[in-house]
Amino acid sequence: MVSRALDNALKGVGRAASLTQRLLAFARRQPLHSQAANLNDRLLDMHDMLQRALGELVQLEIRAAEDVWCVEIDVSQLEASVLNLAVNARDAMPHGGRLVIEVDNSHLDHDYAALFPDAAPGEYVMLRVRDNGHGMDATTLARVFEPFFTTKQVGRGTGLGLSMWKVAAPASP
Repeated sequence: MVSRALDNALKGVGRAASLTQRLLAFARRQPLHSQAANLNDRLLDMHDMLQRALGELVQLEIRAAEDVWCVEIDVSQLEASVLNLAVNARDAMPHGGRLVIEVDNSHLDHDYAALFPDAAPGEYVMLRVRDNGHGMDATTLARVFEPFFTTKQVGRGTGLGLSMWKVAAPASP
C-alpha cells in the first residue's frame, strides 16, 4: 500500500516536472536545444512509440518525403508535440480510424504568406498531421491555437497542444 502510494506520488512529480518544462518552453524562458534534424528520421524513429500510444484501433501511416531538407529544431519538443497531436487524434476517433503524418518540402509564396501574419514567404519543411476523427466545431476551431485552451476535462491535458505550433523562419534547402 505504501509502495503504491509512493509510486503514484513519484509519477505525479514526474508529470508536474514535465508540465513545468513545457510551460517554460512555451513562455520562451527555457532555452530550446535546437539542432539540425531530418524530420523523416525523427518521425520514423517515433513510429513504434506512436503506434503503442494510439492502440490497436488506430492505423498509423508515416509518409516520409525523399530528399527532405534538414530543419533546426528542438527534437524533444518536436517529439512531445507530435505525441500530443497523436493522442488528441486518437481521442477524436474512439471507435478507431486512421492517422497520417507526412513530411515534405514546401514553398510558401507571397500570396499565401499574406493570409497568415506569422508566415514569411520562403522554403519550409512541412509536417502535416491528419486523421479521420470527428473534427472540431467552429467555436473550438477558432480557439485551438490559444495557450491553455483545452477541450479535455479538468485535470486532463495542459492546453499547450496546438499553441506550441507556430510558423518559424524559412528553411535553407
